[in-house]
Amino acid sequence: MKVPEQARVSAETFLEWIVDQDGRFELVGGHVVEMMAGAKQGHNVVVSNIVMALGPQAKRGGCRTTSSDTAVQTGRDAIRFPDVVVDCGPPDPSALVAASPTLVIEVSSPGTSQIDTTDKLDEYQRHATIRLILFAEPDTVSVKLYRRNIAGDWTAERYDDLEDAIDLPEIGAVLSLRDVYDTLSPRQRPRLQLIEMPSRPKEG
Repeated sequence: MKVPEQARVSAETFLEWIVDQDGRFELVGGHVVEMMAGAKQGHNVVVSNIVMALGPQAKRGGCRTTSSDTAVQTGRDAIRFPDVVVDCGPPDPSALVAASPTLVIEVSSPGTSQIDTTDKLDEYQRHATIRLILFAEPDTVSVKLYRRNIAGDWTAERYDDLEDAIDLPEIGAVLSLRDVYDTLSPRQRPRLQLIEMPSRPKEG
């Protein structure tokens, strides 16, 4: 099946077409977009580390942890492929789309950070079943988690210390930053330093 350039494509057509493709593509607003290939090793190691850390824990609750090739339908004409997906829906080996994605993770690559934290964040937050959205930097100890509470509101949490551990009761797991960055030597995230200004002398 050939998808014409610049043509608007339905999610169903895109999913049928992408099965035979070698590159990485996503469907954005009905248009097929080719994604950057050839991620750096640090990116791939972080993805692998997260899958290995979360997989056994999430499995105990009936969830499956996969990377890269699991599609998440974020709209009628939008399909994304997060770096990691924890799907807690009914298992279906023939499914092309995650049944009930609960956690999606994006590990940044050069040129993707702004898209991940704007367009993708908006789409993921509109998804009915996603409760956790995590962004990780591979070269710097920096993880940001968006969590949906019972009322449906989103809150943001930041973790930037290798001693941090992220509690994820939504999937029955805990993710340690030491596990995320295992075998890597990431930089510490710069910290703001408060500077005490000298007091002004009293007049008169």
